[in-house]
Amino acid sequence: MFETLLRNLVVGHNKLDDITDYQSKWYIESIEEGHKFKIKRINKISNEIKDNHLIHISLTKLNELWIQFLKEKEIDFTVDKDEAPSEQSFILSLFSLFPFVEFRNNDGRFSIKYEYFLTDELPREKEKLLEPLEQNNDISLIYKQQYFKTLLFVLENLGNESKYDKRSILINLGMKIVRNSVGENLMKQSVAERRTSIILTTFQHLNIIDENYVVKNSFNKEHLPMPSNLSALFKKVLNEYLTSRQQPFGKHEMGSLVRREIRGEIEQLPFIDENYSVVGSVGQGNWAVVPWVAIMNEKITSSTQRGYYIVYLFSEDMQRLYLTFAQGVTETTREQMRVIKEEIRSTISMDSKVKKDDGIDLGQSKRARDYVESVAAYIEYQSDNLPVEEELVSDLHKMISYYEEYMAKTEVTSTNYLKQGEDNSLVQEQHIPLSIPEVVDHIHSYITAKGFYYEKQEVTNLYLSLKTKPFVILSGISGTGKTMMVRWFAESVGATEENGRFALIPVRPDWSDGSDLLGYVDIKGDFKEGPLTNVLKSAMQDPMNPYFVLLDEMNLARVEHYFSDLLSVMESRQWKDGEQVTSNVLPTEITGEELYLPSNVYLIGTVNMDETTHPFSKKVLDRANTIEFNRVQLDHLGFLKEQNNKSAMLMHNDRFVSHYLQLKDLYKDKPELIEEVTSILVKVNNILQFNGSHVGYRVRDEICFYIAYSQMHELFSFDEAIDHCLLQKILPRLAGSDSRVERVLKNLYTLFTNKEINDIEEVAPTDITDATYPKSTEKVVEMLRRLEDDGFTSFWLNS
Repeated sequence: MFETLLRNLVVGHNKLDDITDYQSKWYIESIEEGHKFKIKRINKISNEIKDNHLIHISLTKLNELWIQFLKEKEIDFTVDKDEAPSEQSFILSLFSLFPFVEFRNNDGRFSIKYEYFLTDELPREKEKLLEPLEQNNDISLIYKQQYFKTLLFVLENLGNESKYDKRSILINLGMKIVRNSVGENLMKQSVAERRTSIILTTFQHLNIIDENYVVKNSFNKEHLPMPSNLSALFKKVLNEYLTSRQQPFGKHEMGSLVRREIRGEIEQLPFIDENYSVVGSVGQGNWAVVPWVAIMNEKITSSTQRGYYIVYLFSEDMQRLYLTFAQGVTETTREQMRVIKEEIRSTISMDSKVKKDDGIDLGQSKRARDYVESVAAYIEYQSDNLPVEEELVSDLHKMISYYEEYMAKTEVTSTNYLKQGEDNSLVQEQHIPLSIPEVVDHIHSYITAKGFYYEKQEVTNLYLSLKTKPFVILSGISGTGKTMMVRWFAESVGATEENGRFALIPVRPDWSDGSDLLGYVDIKGDFKEGPLTNVLKSAMQDPMNPYFVLLDEMNLARVEHYFSDLLSVMESRQWKDGEQVTSNVLPTEITGEELYLPSNVYLIGTVNMDETTHPFSKKVLDRANTIEFNRVQLDHLGFLKEQNNKSAMLMHNDRFVSHYLQLKDLYKDKPELIEEVTSILVKVNNILQFNGSHVGYRVRDEICFYIAYSQMHELFSFDEAIDHCLLQKILPRLAGSDSRVERVLKNLYTLFTNKEINDIEEVAPTDITDATYPKSTEKVVEMLRRLEDDGFTSFWLNS
């Protein structure tokens, strides 16, 4: 049944972009009446055949691979750049045409996978499907629902097949990719028949398809989607922005319109793939005179401050809108801009509608004039004569193609290291697409080259802790390099004080509330920013890059007093429209704008435990991984003999950001893991309850996340990961001088080693090394010895 769809798909896409090599295109020649195909790969720019290797593949094999893909859910492979293009890379390119199939590129490791739909996403009744469309008077909602897009895509590629065959293929497909509402079983045939009939009937009612199920408005990925809404949104900005500028800036709907609504419309266009990020701005704290919406390919830049990109620029008087091929003005000199501008103009042949001059008129402000200098090419629109939707989308598609052509011709790649320039600043701002194990290896090598000896598992643990929750506490005796460890960790991935992505904030003993960290309103009513505020603002505008904040000696003041607001905001993280959002860290009435905790900010506190510092409450310990650094290896001198320093590498924030915020996020992927971890924690909690130190749901969830990330990237074994979690999330809660603490520690020792303990002096080194959780066992033994020697014990070495 699927052979018909696959044959039409291949024949209908006789020129197919190679998703494993953006400079190449597959050319497909049908032989033997469409049952076998001859395929060759050609450079898109020069039209030269990249090699003489031809791929021959039959329709039968394509169908077998498709069925296998639907069964296994994922295909992945590694490309050797020295070898000829493989059959598998063609299969990835072909199958990724389907709207529900996601392509991933991780430094030569390519994969495609799909997510299951749920029956809840398919309407039970025609009226339920029509109701939201009629309420909003917006048929484009159909095209924004992923399952409807999939059905329209399939119908489009079935062409003139019979009505019966089309319906049968859609039903069969639904039975392969749709699960029931709880995600346990695939959709049954009777349900698939009913739901598919409702959708097809509704499509006919809306005049999207005719009586033979032929799509009237093309929805193929190779065509432009008509149901976008850019024209109306641009008109709203042009008509209302000047009035909005007279109103308070904070939480104004104009900000949401530019930052979210326009961005959303652009992101759903089929030629804006996962390599692109879209960012809109109406200013930072105050209204911008020239608002903009930038479209950046991450192989070139992730910030509008540098590199080149496509950007919509609104003129100061809101009389004109420009679609431009422009550059960042903040970190690019005028001479560099001029050279790149002329190179773009001379290298790329463009349509006569696109102007290659300096005639763009944005206004007379300095910012407007700077933007004009950065523009290499543009299309001008008058506010009173804005084109229809189809023309706007077509123009954007055209400009994106010029952008990609320039990328290909200048042979820009994403494999450059961050080099030290003459002024010792880091340059070549391009993300390095390493796998997670490679990221950890790189960070460890970088830190080691700086002369600080840490075992790889310690770096791995810090990485996993930050990914689990963006708040980590580093404890240990003075002089073990905790501060420098964090600095080198951040610098290794491109975050430095020079570029503003690393900030060291020394905590003062007199800090008593959140204003010391975040800012306050002075007697004149003006908001005075705290040391953290500027970091948050910068990170909000630069979501692709991670930002690291080091709170040095954070327990010199009581953490609960000055940090409680941030702890609460951290717990407010939730998913909204596919993005992590939090509550505001301060009311907008104080700051005059939205100020939240973005998902690319990572907070790390260093602590010492002595007579000058304050202990941590369970509220703080619950919300952090507490990592000890007490081991010192003074004879680590190998780094002095190294001739070459390890170079930093710019990492995308997706290497660090948490993917799980609630346990249900993880349960869909790893229900068995949750059950296994929970069974261990139940045993631990039964012991901890004896002195009231048992943990709650938050700790359970975060331990599950830690284990999941570790397993996902094969960083620790299951028991090793559990050992780290017990050491960091459970044992810091224990302190005291009575027999109840002793009983808890001894019972934990038994749980960790499967041995009873009577006399602490009888514990042999092998009892620790042979334990299921040796690190946690060693700490328990240390705490028991302190209890025996001093009559008091705690997790902290110097307390």
